[in-house]
Amino acid sequence: MLHFEALAERLRRSLVQILPGGSGVIWDASGFIVTNAHVATGKSAEIVDASGKRSLARVILRDRERDLAVLQAVQPLFGEPAEIGDSDSLRAGQLVLAVGNPLGITGALAAGVIHTVGPLARRNWIQADVRLAPGNSGGILADASGRVVGIPAMIFKGLALAVPSNDADAFVRRVLLKKTA
Repeated sequence: MLHFEALAERLRRSLVQILPGGSGVIWDASGFIVTNAHVATGKSAEIVDASGKRSLARVILRDRERDLAVLQAVQPLFGEPAEIGDSDSLRAGQLVLAVGNPLGITGALAAGVIHTVGPLARRNWIQADVRLAPGNSGGILADASGRVVGIPAMIFKGLALAVPSNDADAFVRRVLLKKTA
């Protein structure tokens, strides 16, 4: 396992701020950014990468029911694609890190543990005892090795809810299939 500070810095390089108040994950080298649908509500969004550079990203696909959106950066991003983990391997008690831009604080980090993974309101959710605030939505929920295992979406009854990374990855694959069709 990496030192905690180095792990946090690596995760921050895979994070973008989506203005006016959300986060996104650099998903792959093609410039795809995964966030929540409630963060990317228009046809495009202004983003700020890890270097502080502002640019535009187009919304490629949005699923309001699953609360996911895929954006594509118009210009190359400063940052690196996140390492995507297997959310099906998560177990209660595992350490997780949330990295986002809560309340306008760029790249803030919070730590907690997995409470449970499973169905809630007709969808699978990662439920974690990790402190989130407005602006964490669409950011990173990572395991202790720095692999993205979820996309934080909301707080429900005191627990953070995140879309599992396997669901987000399947959503990105839909985008790729749509672009090649």
